[in-house]
Amino acid sequence: MSKKLQRFSLYLLVFQTGLSLASNEKILAEVGKKISLPCGDSNGVKQEIQWNKDGSLFVKYNKHNMKTVSKTVPGSDRFSMQPDITHNLETTAVQLIDAGTFTCRKAGLDVKTVELIVFEVSAEPSDILLMSENLKLSIRSSPVMNAGVSWLKDDKKMTDGPNLELKNITIEQSGDYNCCIKMNDGAKTCFSKAISVKGFKPSAAVVYMSGKKPITLPLFFNFKVRDSPLEDDARAVEGNIKYLSSTIQTLTVTSGACWPQKCQPKSDPEDLSPSIRSPQSGLYQMEIVLQIGKREKKLQREVCVANLTASTSHNNIVIESNITLLCSINCIDKGGRLCWRHENSSYELCGPPGKEKLAKEITIAPETSGNWTCGVFIGEKRLASINLTLELPQGFLSSPLFWVTVVLGVIVFLLCVTILTIMIARHRRVRRARYRAWILENLHHDRRCECNYKGFAPQRLRQNI
Repeated sequence: MSKKLQRFSLYLLVFQTGLSLASNEKILAEVGKKISLPCGDSNGVKQEIQWNKDGSLFVKYNKHNMKTVSKTVPGSDRFSMQPDITHNLETTAVQLIDAGTFTCRKAGLDVKTVELIVFEVSAEPSDILLMSENLKLSIRSSPVMNAGVSWLKDDKKMTDGPNLELKNITIEQSGDYNCCIKMNDGAKTCFSKAISVKGFKPSAAVVYMSGKKPITLPLFFNFKVRDSPLEDDARAVEGNIKYLSSTIQTLTVTSGACWPQKCQPKSDPEDLSPSIRSPQSGLYQMEIVLQIGKREKKLQREVCVANLTASTSHNNIVIESNITLLCSINCIDKGGRLCWRHENSSYELCGPPGKEKLAKEITIAPETSGNWTCGVFIGEKRLASINLTLELPQGFLSSPLFWVTVVLGVIVFLLCVTILTIMIARHRRVRRARYRAWILENLHHDRRCECNYKGFAPQRLRQNI
């Protein structure tokens, strides 16, 4: 009876083993990640468990949980098992040399076989890059497998094959790159590789100046360039600002990076924007040398300082004449537009985006005179502006000189009239005096004549008078 029971138990164990072997697993793992090769729970039963790799002893635990590792198969010391909980074989950081076929044996019988394939995704020169460096991503496996490989980023397929190369990488290309593998038997998985690129953040390429006020050239990084870097972090080791090929500022790189005019503590360690106290219109060039370990890269950034000017086609402004309002700028954003606007908002003209000159022809009239503004706009946002005033020529009657002339003329006229009146009055007095003298003289003569010949005749004298 006991022999039949033993034979039945043996058949049952062989049947279970056959089922287990029929359900062999294939595990696709990535270098450096934790894996667990399944064998099943212990169910609290203490028994001898042995793991073989490619037919040779790899790790063995006896009933007293004493561990024995292989002296001939490398890597067995990095694997372990928790006999009281599970018989699974685990490691926290799998390596390429760990690939192979693992078999779990219980009571001298094989109960589970697992095929472990290990992949490694590598990045050259590193997974932390400097702007404009070249990146090469590649994948290899152990054992060497003939499998389909695709590279994806942001769920978009980039290329097929074991290698992915990117030239002159930018910080916008930072992120997770997924390497997806599909085996010939249908097994598939994806591994992710995080790539970080250190360099300039996107910022304005044009700065608009107003008069001679100081300006700031935008220069932002995506890492803490102003703080003291750790040994393997990106850092700025050299830098300068040039205008017309002449160096006007040099970077200070003691405990961190800063410009001489802005080395005081700052809230934003990623901001390395220099100040220009007396700006000139034109192109400024900033050069920064970044370093990671022994790798260096010189980065260049150009910023144009824009100066807006406005004028008219001629200076002689006459009513009903036609003149042209001229507005120009030495550089402008791609989406920026020049616009002429009148103070009463009834006249407006905008040029196409990116155009650096704008002309508007107008007819001089009272409604078109006054203040005109030429501005740089992106959408409704005004980035810079300059005013131009059109003054109508003043009429003769409204001229102050006219009224001064009138007043002086009135005074002169009154003076002449007064002098003339005085002269006429004086002349009349003189004539009257002469006339009276003449009358008196004639009267005296007549009286003598009357007395000598005919006697005195006063009545006739009165009549003559």
